[in-house]
Amino acid sequence: MSDLSAQAYNDEASVWSRLAALLPDPDDVDRVQGCWDVGEQEAGLDVLVGRLLERKLVIAEPVRAELAVMAAQWGVWDRLADEIMRCRADGTDPAPLRVRAGADAEPVPVRTVLPEHPTPDLWLVPWISCGSCGRTLARAHEREDWGDLSYVPEFHVVYAQDGSLPPQVFDETRRDAAWAALAALRTVCRCDISHRSPA
Repeated sequence: MSDLSAQAYNDEASVWSRLAALLPDPDDVDRVQGCWDVGEQEAGLDVLVGRLLERKLVIAEPVRAELAVMAAQWGVWDRLADEIMRCRADGTDPAPLRVRAGADAEPVPVRTVLPEHPTPDLWLVPWISCGSCGRTLARAHEREDWGDLSYVPEFHVVYAQDGSLPPQVFDETRRDAAWAALAALRTVCRCDISHRSPA
């Protein structure tokens, strides 16, 4: 494991522990943390999201974004997206960043954001965005022969819908691409100052 990969893994482990601590029952926290410790992150996310829903726990929108990225990192975003979106929102939370899914995440051609991209048949799926300034984190997918978008994104991109921000691309070959893209979105979002935190 490279130094970058090791650091990315350690950073992600810190986020995992913080997400596990959202649960009020110490046994649930131990179970979720134990899943990380033995490399069963998919099962741990099932437990975490399931308990958040069962207990009707309120989560802030920056937390929902981290849950979304964690789920994507471990290959279960497609399966858990609906449940993550159903977790109770904090109605008093001023954070402008919002996770988008389903009909709220209609794909757009890659060249609407990256006009010179060499693969024009890629599609960008808006994923996390700011409702105030329009800055967005999207995932780039190929269109499969049968019409669906590819399961694994080619890269992540952070951009401004009004073109005021040069797009930043995070290649999926980088292990922490999704986390780096979320951190970049938080950095460039002029509306999210009070909720910036390292991924």
